[in-house]
Amino acid sequence: MPCCDSGISAVGLCCGLVVLAVAVSCASCVADRGPTAAGYVNPIVTRDEDCGADPAVLLHDGIFYYYSTNAGLTVFSSTDLVHWTRGPQVLPDEFKGVWAPEVYYHPEDGKFYMYYTRRYKIGVAVADRPDAMFKDLGLLVINAIDAHPFRDDDGRLYLYFTHTPPFDMYCVPMKSPTETGGPVTRCFQISQDWERHSFPINEGPWMLKRDGLYYLLYSGSDGQSVHYAIGYATAPTPIGPFTKHPNNPVFQDLPTIHGPGHGSVTRDRAGRLWHLYHQKTGTEKGWSRDVCLDPLDFDDRGVLGGRPTRGSRQKAPALDPSLVWSPDIRPRGAVFNREVVVSFSSMTPGAAIRYTLDGSDPDAASSLYSGPLTLDRSATVKARAFKAGMTTSTVSAMRFTQTDDPLPENPSPHAAAGTPPFEVFPRPNADWQPPKRP
Repeated sequence: MPCCDSGISAVGLCCGLVVLAVAVSCASCVADRGPTAAGYVNPIVTRDEDCGADPAVLLHDGIFYYYSTNAGLTVFSSTDLVHWTRGPQVLPDEFKGVWAPEVYYHPEDGKFYMYYTRRYKIGVAVADRPDAMFKDLGLLVINAIDAHPFRDDDGRLYLYFTHTPPFDMYCVPMKSPTETGGPVTRCFQISQDWERHSFPINEGPWMLKRDGLYYLLYSGSDGQSVHYAIGYATAPTPIGPFTKHPNNPVFQDLPTIHGPGHGSVTRDRAGRLWHLYHQKTGTEKGWSRDVCLDPLDFDDRGVLGGRPTRGSRQKAPALDPSLVWSPDIRPRGAVFNREVVVSFSSMTPGAAIRYTLDGSDPDAASSLYSGPLTLDRSATVKARAFKAGMTTSTVSAMRFTQTDDPLPENPSPHAAAGTPPFEVFPRPNADWQPPKRP
């Protein structure tokens, strides 16, 4: 019998955490791949478990969820990024065939918004919980795939996606989780040789921000082939102008690992970035894929990269509950003219945050954070969180650069939408029908 064919049902909800009753645990079926004192081994969830592909991770209330292209339309959950439990179905049966769903939590209304692709159209659905059945609201973009929502430090929302064809990457600022704005901007086109193997494509966007620079990850080449891989482009604003990294792809290993791509990024308690993505199960062309996990890191020059693994034991993410979460620094770095307001927070309730502005590592004698502070000069800001009875957090750092040069414009989401070569609706369209042929 295939692993995890038995049923799974939600049996309780306590303090916002879902408690699942599982007749047969997926993790117990694959104990040899689970974390031990030595770590974990990829793949962490297999095709036999209907793990899906294109995993999009969401961290909420201490639980990681991932949504994927899977036949059961189900969500997976984990507390350690390695042991995953298949949860309930989150879209109705008529949505069979949906791919690349991704969920965004909107703190202003406490709701969860799913952006999905169905028949080369992007739609949005809403739910009150990350593991609840989502209610469809309608379509937002026609002739597009792989929607990725991103919330910037100023609260503005953006939706990235691929226009099909010609498989260029686009972005539209959002007035709200369900309302598009403008301008609709092309981020970049297919332009590097590695993006053209078998089938030329740019897809699977995921945005990161560090030191005030925007990193847009994306996948290129035929997703059914061993050549599928991940690169990135950077920009000074969320909508560009984007420059592709000259050494793309930055995440590949074609001799031993096949088609690593279309993933998502989260972080552990130590602040390290972890890439949840899929790999092909073999060299044959097709859609047989497993879900895998590997770290991503920035080097001293701000270059992002990582190495996919399979079959070798790796160090597990730092998610021991006794470790204080490393602080968030907001904004996530910046280039500014006169001054910038900086704030800190930790996901560990009651943690005290100490910080420095001179690039040194904070300790228990460093300045205690009590509220937002204003920087009027360039600085490397570092922060560390402390709480009695817990292990002190690792150090978080962001670079803030003062300049006299004009800053690039970041158009408002209320600007005119422009005239993209496809349809973008101002709000979800539940009644859209394809035009009748003459």
